Amino acid sequence: MKCTIPEISWHNRDPVLSIDIQRTEKKSDEDPFWRLATGGADTHVLIWHLRVNDLGAASVSCVADLERHQKAVNVVRFSPSGEILATGDDESAIILWKQKEESVEIPSLDDENFVNKEQWTVWKVLRGHLEDIYDISWSPDSNFIVSGSVDNSAIVWDVQKGRNISILQDYKGFVQGVSWDPLNQSIVTLSTDRHCRLIDVKTMKTVQRVHKAVIPTPEGHPLEGQTVRIFHDDTFKSFFRRLTFTIDGSLIIAPSGIIEPQDSSQRISYATFVFSRHSLKEPVLVLPSVDESTIAVRCCPVYFQLREQGPVAVFALPYRMIFAVATQKSVLIYDTQQIAPIAVVSNIHYTRLTDVAWSSDGQMLVVSSTDGYCSIIHFQKGELGEIYTGDKTIPLKSPQVSSRTSPEGKSTSKIPPKVEPEKILEFDTDAMDIDIAEKILSKESEAALPKDNAAPQLTEDTEDIKLIFEPNTCDVPPEPEKITPPKAEPENPSKGTPSKADVIPVLSSRTPRRVKLITLSSPKRPKEDL
Repeated sequence: MKCTIPEISWHNRDPVLSIDIQRTEKKSDEDPFWRLATGGADTHVLIWHLRVNDLGAASVSCVADLERHQKAVNVVRFSPSGEILATGDDESAIILWKQKEESVEIPSLDDENFVNKEQWTVWKVLRGHLEDIYDISWSPDSNFIVSGSVDNSAIVWDVQKGRNISILQDYKGFVQGVSWDPLNQSIVTLSTDRHCRLIDVKTMKTVQRVHKAVIPTPEGHPLEGQTVRIFHDDTFKSFFRRLTFTIDGSLIIAPSGIIEPQDSSQRISYATFVFSRHSLKEPVLVLPSVDESTIAVRCCPVYFQLREQGPVAVFALPYRMIFAVATQKSVLIYDTQQIAPIAVVSNIHYTRLTDVAWSSDGQMLVVSSTDGYCSIIHFQKGELGEIYTGDKTIPLKSPQVSSRTSPEGKSTSKIPPKVEPEKILEFDTDAMDIDIAEKILSKESEAALPKDNAAPQLTEDTEDIKLIFEPNTCDVPPEPEKITPPKAEPENPSKGTPSKADVIPVLSSRTPRRVKLITLSSPKRPKEDL
């Protein structure tokens, strides 16, 4: 492994906010190179050619400067097909770029105005967000993208039609991370309201969500069996929470995790949480990063063989998957065979990191930073392991966590072998927010209630409590009953329509007003006496 930091001004020394590598390696006159895209605070999108020599030293050269954005570019992402580049900025616009394939006459060297060796043109501009766009993710077929924004929404776009097909507004904070399922079945998002949500692609409804959970701990740990918040709040010192699916779609890896101690005198620890795609109810694995919060996660696009001399695999998979986690100042490289990182790259930048990207052969890892530079980490062939060539069929059920023990003799996971994903998948929380709530309210009131009224908020709170306390054995059994009575309704009378149970007290309170009908007033008494 060799790390190279080219001493060039990537974006006029402004922060480099995002980076991505095109999926396929390009060859030009027997000279292979990788096409790299970067977005910076200087409003520019730059295209680079990345080359690595026989000694592992990397070099880059700028071949195109895409000038269309008017504000900082927060995210750049090549489509899986490699034909389209999507870029999102602080002006709430997403620009789709395509490269011109026809040959362009190259001016002479005396022409100082010539900069672009490659010609990229704007194909489409997607507008629909109201505020800054922080993250973008492509569908595996390159026909759709999902974007997350500061306007508390995520939008799914049809790339070919150039318009949105769904606006997801079930958020109470900035959407700082989005990822599209490699199986093209789900979308996962992470936002500053401390929620991770799983959206069904067909219905565009939230089917699972988590913000509190019982985290896996060794026996005797102070947090054993405790339900705690697992994501950082809006004081998180980064614009991004770039989460990802693994390349087989079986796992979801989410950054910006925290482990809050019960004792307020102790410091908060930071972590990255790994979930099964079938259950966001509890993480199946916790990857602590101790003093550094995690910002971005990207999975290597190559499958590797299990190490024969390595530990027992954490997940029951026939292969290893490798992923990189960017913290404030370091890059931690993990695989699915062990809990501890297999490599750590630290002290390579002066300020916090912003994004990471893998080359399609798994031998190149590029890291961007707000100090205006990018690091290129090159792995020799076979350094990360042998490439897996067996069956890569994605399991229908989530991979179970191995029952192996930690070095202290404690179990590394509190998740039982039977995860019961079916119950969770059938329990559609978003459907509950709308359908079940309407049925309950329709029984209590003859008037039809609008979907945007009190029903979603009421069932959202109860659903969170169910998700939290359902696995525990009656720790607080009366908790759901405290939420369902109409006593809580007067606290926020402006939101939602009260049910029939709420209307009865109001009507009964008006009955004493009949006193006004009794003729006790002085004006009529004298008239009757006359």
